[in-house]
Amino acid sequence: MPWATFRSLAGYNYRLWAAGALVSNVGTWMQRTAQDWIVLAELTDHSASAVGIVMALQFGPSMLLLPFTGYAAIPVLLAGLGLLSNGVIMRRRTRSQE
Repeated sequence: MPWATFRSLAGYNYRLWAAGALVSNVGTWMQRTAQDWIVLAELTDHSASAVGIVMALQFGPSMLLLPFTGYAAIPVLLAGLGLLSNGVIMRRRTRSQE
């Protein structure tokens, strides 16, 4: 089956979401590229340092918050894993008692 990779695109809601995500990401890339270009060509005299500072300010907040979000996600993942494993154990016990 040649279209097995894109099987998820069969659903209308997913196609709608994927198209919106694509447009949003392209817009974000265009904005960041334009901002870097303006800093490089218009606001400074072709200063690579200024472009580096602008890029650091663009990606800085996500880089600073990433460890905290990972730290916050670990208990949630472990709780879900615990519920799943307990559910499997309980199901096996009820089947073996039948």
